[in-house]
Amino acid sequence: MNYSPLAGREAPALALAVIVTASGRLDERALAELDRHHAFEHLQVNRARFVELARACMDEVGVQLCDCSWLRTNHLMYINTLLDAVPDGPTRLLVCGLGLAAITADGQFTDDERLVYDHALAHWHISSDDIARASLQGRPALPSCS
Repeated sequence: MNYSPLAGREAPALALAVIVTASGRLDERALAELDRHHAFEHLQVNRARFVELARACMDEVGVQLCDCSWLRTNHLMYINTLLDAVPDGPTRLLVCGLGLAAITADGQFTDDERLVYDHALAHWHISSDDIARASLQGRPALPSCS
């Protein structure tokens, strides 16, 4: 997959897709949670396109993460390319909030999901407190802290 043309409008959706598919699957409960938060509207992609992007990410990284307890160099390069394409702090915060909502929608937070999610937080210098503060301030599509 060539990422440079995607660095524009679809960059946030791709970054979210790699977080959501870190477990090697695309869970319908995660998609339903994203629907509930109007994520596709906020990310300016339709649901079908997000599913396409998510499947591409899953093929590239998600299925392989189940075999390893760390991010390999090729995974880091792929994920960092997607993360670096998201241009600004508020959008990155939105992606993290939506990602957390989606990956916990099934009541689990798997090691591979945590690995990619935590990497995104660290890469973007976002803390869990930043996400909680954004939720409390009522920013769109972020999960509540309840």
